[in-house]
Amino acid sequence: MLPAKTGLLPLLLREFLIFSVLWTATLFPAMAATAPLEGIRRVVFLGDSITQAGDYVADVECWLLSRGHRLEVFNIGLPSETATELTAAENAEHLKSAGFPRPFIGDRLDRSLALVRPDLLFVCYGMNDASALPEGPEGLNRYIEGLTCLRDAALRARAKRVVLCTPPVYDPQKPISPPKRRHGANLEAYREWLLSKRSVGWDVVDIHGPMRRDLDDAKKLDPAFRYQPDGVHPNRVGHWVMAREILSQFFAADMQGVFSSPQFFEKNGEQIRDLVKRRMKIRYDSLMTQIGHSRPKIPGGPDSPAGPFPAAAEAQSTETAKSIDSLLAP
Repeated sequence: MLPAKTGLLPLLLREFLIFSVLWTATLFPAMAATAPLEGIRRVVFLGDSITQAGDYVADVECWLLSRGHRLEVFNIGLPSETATELTAAENAEHLKSAGFPRPFIGDRLDRSLALVRPDLLFVCYGMNDASALPEGPEGLNRYIEGLTCLRDAALRARAKRVVLCTPPVYDPQKPISPPKRRHGANLEAYREWLLSKRSVGWDVVDIHGPMRRDLDDAKKLDPAFRYQPDGVHPNRVGHWVMAREILSQFFAADMQGVFSSPQFFEKNGEQIRDLVKRRMKIRYDSLMTQIGHSRPKIPGGPDSPAGPFPAAAEAQSTETAKSIDSLLAP
């Protein structure tokens, strides 16, 4: 029997505990990622048109499914939306080109949170704010105020965790005029501020930095390479970069050797992903109709077709879930 005074027993116990943690994380990577999902039943993604497109959201949900997590995943992104309330002058360009001012998340935030009641909320805003707000402290402080108010509101609504994502990069195809250069500069400033909030315990996923790094590396081999054909909206590969960073940074998922979400599954990967997106669209149209907003051409907006009633959306979602389960079966 070892005498306690030697200090050897506590040392051996410590080494055993360290080995146990490493062994568990190595053999059971899904278990290592359970902490962010403890007590989580509903995951919600909130943002602009990039989120509304849904590809990175579907990729994240595919990972959850592949790890046996049957959670409700809702996408309530709205095209053209900002986290900042813009002035009439700042909205003038969008009003002229699109025929309507940019919607502001503050106008629908309380209704959205009351309806979807997120346990885990992912937020990605900044692309539209960066194009409209002035460069420098004034614009940055307004963005900070908008995102801080959003986060506070979500926590008051009893979201267990709110994850703020740095916005994707801006990659224009042609040389841009000086007034437009603020777009990229603003996005960089938003990223720096968001990353600084990690030091006070905020959940922040950096999408912008890794996307910029990968984009610059790809352009060295092919100067015509693009994640965003229009400079703003990522294609499916760009969305995968967003999902990859959420999964690796927040969920601690090992993304080595994984280049698309269908790879998460041993079989039927593309079919499962297609069904995940189909179910997301059913829920999206219904939820946005119930929430209501000011953006035309989207369910719930003016002069827009309504989505399915909640009961019908739930029935359609349930049928789609059965199809997903059949493809997941061994």
